[in-house]
Amino acid sequence: MALANTRDPDKSAAQLTEWLANKLPGATGLAVTDAVTPQSSGLSNETLMFTVTRTDDGGPRRTEYVARVAPQGPGVFPRYDLVTEQRVLAALHAHTDAPVPYAPWVETDTAVLGSAFLVMERLPGRIAADDPPYTAAGWVLDLTPDQRAVMCDNALVALTRVHAADHVALGLGGLDRPELGPTPLDQQIADWRATYSWAAEGEINPTVEAGFTWIEANRPTSPGPTILNWGDARLGNVLIGDDLSVEGLLDWEMVTLGPAEMDLGWWLLMVRHHTEGIGLPLPDGCPDRDTVISRYIELTGHQVQNIDFWETFAALRLSILMHRAGNMMIAGGMLPPDAPMKFNNPASQLLARFIGAPPPTGTAQSFIGNR
Repeated sequence: MALANTRDPDKSAAQLTEWLANKLPGATGLAVTDAVTPQSSGLSNETLMFTVTRTDDGGPRRTEYVARVAPQGPGVFPRYDLVTEQRVLAALHAHTDAPVPYAPWVETDTAVLGSAFLVMERLPGRIAADDPPYTAAGWVLDLTPDQRAVMCDNALVALTRVHAADHVALGLGGLDRPELGPTPLDQQIADWRATYSWAAEGEINPTVEAGFTWIEANRPTSPGPTILNWGDARLGNVLIGDDLSVEGLLDWEMVTLGPAEMDLGWWLLMVRHHTEGIGLPLPDGCPDRDTVISRYIELTGHQVQNIDFWETFAALRLSILMHRAGNMMIAGGMLPPDAPMKFNNPASQLLARFIGAPPPTGTAQSFIGNR
């Protein structure tokens, strides 16, 4: 499921041409062409793809870019900090071997495109889709099991390169949010409690409430070293090249600090969501949960701890986002007012299973395939 883009690409091209004239003052013959807004681009940022042609001291240039534009109206997240995203991407691109896109510009003046936006160089490749999920249809299933194994391993290696980054040396220590609590886990729980309050709009989600109770009762006493977390670490955000290498790691709205297990738990949960959660098998060649964990340990030397806790916390967070998505879809006329998705969906079903809570009531409904 994704919300439709409504942006006029021709108008956006004209706006970007004027804007880029100030970003590239030495360029001549500057033009923005081939502007395209995909039919849909998920529940968070809008996407605008375009080409910039110009001539500068290095001669004629033609560069393809992607702009990630914050929603002008309601979004799935309560805030969109594109300045921080650009700062993280710039640091990783310049100083590490993490495969992230070059992101030269961020704009907070809403007069340009109507919302803040982040501009990244467009990379080649394709992603393992969410709708329909790569476990059900698409190019991933056209690969051989051996090819899928290579692809998944390359993606996991890319995640470890993010985790190897020294966030303090990179100047990213400011991602810490001490006003929310003394530790990254305290901060995460407080932040997601606030997100739940905002997303639920006064409704009570029994599974989410039970999830918070379980998290507080089972939180690890020693969560482990604090590192940079991608946040939305999953195969669906990995841009895969024709040779199955990783061209780029995308979607950094949830970037934060925390133990490695927070990202790894999200990674495992999203695989489970697209298999067990929607009643599909894990494609042959894709590593199972235990294999992912052991391979992560092999790659990093980090002894994974408390992973059941972090996968459960991931299910709690995704359940909150699905409640928000359900409300957005109802408000947008994509679902009827009594649609059960916000309470009963694959994420909330997995969460209930993890914590031994009663399953969500009503008919289960997935966001996948609802347009």
